Amino acid sequence: MRKLLIASLGAALCLGLAHGAAADPIGPEDCSTCQGTSIELLYGPVPDSSTSFEITLRIDTSGYEGDGARIGEVAFKVSPQLESVSLLDAPGGAGSWNEILGGINADGCQGNDNNGFACAASDDTNAATLPNDGVYEWVFQIGLSEADDLFTEMFQGSVKARFLDASGDKTGDLVSENITLQLIPEPGTLLLLGAGLAAIAGKRRA
Repeated sequence: MRKLLIASLGAALCLGLAHGAAADPIGPEDCSTCQGTSIELLYGPVPDSSTSFEITLRIDTSGYEGDGARIGEVAFKVSPQLESVSLLDAPGGAGSWNEILGGINADGCQGNDNNGFACAASDDTNAATLPNDGVYEWVFQIGLSEADDLFTEMFQGSVKARFLDASGDKTGDLVSENITLQLIPEPGTLLLLGAGLAAIAGKRRA
């Protein structure tokens, strides 16, 4: 029985780590427009709200193969329609970016309150520069009409990004891909699982 409990806790801990610390990204091999980058999209609940969520967009640019100087705009879609969006953090600081409801086309962010996309754009030439041997991260807070509107099915979400050259013009493909939105486990859940495993292991040694 004890072995079964240890195995169950271990499996749960591994599952939590797999979803939180190593979310399944798209790219570079399975992403035709990513230009060598890898992208992941994650979400977590906002305390005291059933219809607000934090959305984290990460772009690993360590394998970038294009000739761009920076990432100028990013966008995501995780619901048929968003009620609100605010940017909490971004490369160079949230103040270096402007967020709107709407997606991206070849000319940049396009405002549209009804298409479910949120977009962030920056004119700061020192934010999200390329090449970069690391990961850029944007953190948003969104509001939905209903919690069930969140896209949680496989490849139900969407991400977009626009790479710019030194003159601020688009270079390479406009990143436009479907993606799976994945849950960030609460830190307390992983700590609880780890503590359970440690306690059982201690009893076995006693």
